[in-house]
Amino acid sequence: MEGATDRVTAAIQTLFRLGGSRCIHHQQTSAAGITISQQALRALERIAETGLSTPGQLATNMDLDPAIVTRLLRQLQDADLVTRTRSADDGRVSTVEITDAGREAFDRVREVIWDQVRRAISSWPEAELEALATLLSRLVTDVQREPYQAIATPAGQVSGSAGLVTHP
Repeated sequence: MEGATDRVTAAIQTLFRLGGSRCIHHQQTSAAGITISQQALRALERIAETGLSTPGQLATNMDLDPAIVTRLLRQLQDADLVTRTRSADDGRVSTVEITDAGREAFDRVREVIWDQVRRAISSWPEAELEALATLLSRLVTDVQREPYQAIATPAGQVSGSAGLVTHP
């Protein structure tokens, strides 16, 4: 069982690496006809998902420093992908909302990505696609349910070639 588990984990890690690749990101955004950084696209995605939010909420949601989110929002606002307005109730607070152009840009990138996957699996039998969809949904649910756990190692052991010291 461990061999298959390790192959699944390795395949998932490869998919994550592809998703985080600057080269792949450039291909995706070029195919969508937009120019946007990976982090700005991630911010745009969160804004598209959550609707109206504040920069602070976005920073928390993205687990980023508020100063980084401020720079990303400036980029998105300069590109007319989001609007930023002051709250009528509290002038110290601004809200961020995706524009129609931002929604269109985000949807184009998402469609490019989804189209790539559709073409990659287009020759797969329907039964395999159904099984994959079911198993991936189950995997997502199970991974979200289970917290990460520390791996027991001897105190002070150097881990791999990265020179990281691990603690029990």
